Amino acid sequence: MGLKRKILVFSFAFSSIGGPLALVGQFSQGISALEVILSIILFMPVTYLTYYSMNKIWDRGGLYDYVNKFTPKISPYLLYFWIFSYFLYLSYTIDYIVYWILNFNGIISYLLVLGLSSAISIIVLFERELEFLLASTIMQILFTIPIHWSLKLISPYEMTVNGVISTALLYVCITLTPFVGNGKDKEGISSVMYAYLISGALLLMDSFFSIPRLIYLVSSLSTFSLIIVEFMSLRNLLSKFNINKIYLIIAFLASTLISLIDPKEYYIYTISPSVASLYVALSIFFTSITISAENLLIRILGIISIGLMAYGFFTSLQFSSLTILIEQIASILIIFGISTFKMKRKIA
Repeated sequence: MGLKRKILVFSFAFSSIGGPLALVGQFSQGISALEVILSIILFMPVTYLTYYSMNKIWDRGGLYDYVNKFTPKISPYLLYFWIFSYFLYLSYTIDYIVYWILNFNGIISYLLVLGLSSAISIIVLFERELEFLLASTIMQILFTIPIHWSLKLISPYEMTVNGVISTALLYVCITLTPFVGNGKDKEGISSVMYAYLISGALLLMDSFFSIPRLIYLVSSLSTFSLIIVEFMSLRNLLSKFNINKIYLIIAFLASTLISLIDPKEYYIYTISPSVASLYVALSIFFTSITISAENLLIRILGIISIGLMAYGFFTSLQFSSLTILIEQIASILIIFGISTFKMKRKIA
């Protein structure tokens, strides 16, 4: 069971990064090797602190368990911002696969959205997420090996600080890894570090090549796998509050049906508040680590991580669209209000 558990946890962590196949296929065309190296170094504090938190407490509640144990007064804020963010992720990522990656439209796109949503629901219902992610991990590694790919022509490339930070933030969903914990053992904790370094190495290797169109299309498998990771994380967290997974599945299918009214508008108006809320949730998590840690190095890494999340939050704000910006701010204020109410009620 030990080796099997470690492999399954590695598959979860590997897919949580977004999957290297998605990083390579969807984001690596304009990225230089140096930018990849710097982004990996820059994001290392976030990855290490994720690993650090798993060593402190590793149960199905993931980041929430850590915050609730060491800084319980702010745990409701992380809980509601995190759930809000990742629940929206589920449905709009389905639309992203169908309409943006695969570029389908019309009746085929509707059928594919329903088909993918049904497949995810079945995998979650029968709790076969880890087995699916293991198969997905093997496929992703095979597709990121640059066999018969063309080397990039060397051309002047203007690297910027913003570019490096933006590349680093592509790995942000590795913070989902703690949610695979089962509270019984700590087998596989190191997987989060291995998955990060291996994914980074694959992205670095492929940065020297022009990415074939086929890899871009197949990267939808990686994005689909991330949805499975997100769904399992939500299921595990909600189970701590005795919320049956059936309710989560029904809510997911309902949101998917709503998205079919206008998938592209749905994507635009759900991704913005979702991403902003995620950075708020992670800022709370790293603030908790910074406050609770007795080690100076951990506190320094915590401050760096908070800075990265603050940058991500600022860049997620849609200043070019007043409507979306108001939506983002309103959703943050509402969640903050709900969290404050729950916290005061809990204290009372």
